[in-house]
Amino acid sequence: MPRSKPRGSIATVIGKRLAATSDPKTKLWWDRYLKGAIPFRGVPMAGIRQIVHEVWAERELDRLPLQERIEVALRQFEQRHAEDKLAGVLMLGELLLNDLTTEHVTDLARPFEKHICDWGTCDWYCVKVLGRFVETDDRRTRAQLIAEWRHAEPFWQRRAAAVAFVNLAPRGDAFFRGFTSLLLTVCAANVKDAARFSQTGVGWLLRELSRAEPERVRAFVDEHEAEMSKEALKAATARLP
Repeated sequence: MPRSKPRGSIATVIGKRLAATSDPKTKLWWDRYLKGAIPFRGVPMAGIRQIVHEVWAERELDRLPLQERIEVALRQFEQRHAEDKLAGVLMLGELLLNDLTTEHVTDLARPFEKHICDWGTCDWYCVKVLGRFVETDDRRTRAQLIAEWRHAEPFWQRRAAAVAFVNLAPRGDAFFRGFTSLLLTVCAANVKDAARFSQTGVGWLLRELSRAEPERVRAFVDEHEAEMSKEALKAATARLP
């Protein structure tokens, strides 16, 4: 779908406002924390949120058709700085979430094609958008669609297939029958990748799942221990007896 001039100008306006409110100390903190994985302007989450909501209201974006609003949010992921991408995360998670359906899973996958290339952006997106998207409605279908990303080509999309569920995993099958098995299937696929952030995604998800299903997590670890990094094993077993 071709991008119209108004959508481009929104990304520019947000970028200029973020730049105007940047703080060198905040930038330094994030640069150290993420070790240069992505450039930061130095704007805290509260500041990003305020700018996003202000621009959304000023431009009356709620009047646009849903797909155009989604395109506005996705355009933010094309920007260079972490805060600009986070603006897209907040648009999807706070301004569009209740309008998204299973038909939009393809749209939700698009940022992983080229524009999510670090663990910080990936994990913010998972926690603030994808997990909440699954929880909103039709949980089984939505969860299955996101879990299918374990077979995706982009690395960070495969990580998202696990990390998207970390806040939901403590419910186990109380979330829906078969949820635990679905999560273990994701872990079994991702654990085959020795890359650190694939391994840590598995460890994080198993740690949270062990709150509800300690025996099944223990069985998974026993079966896949040879494939798991020390870091992943430590996380996965952190809450086990």
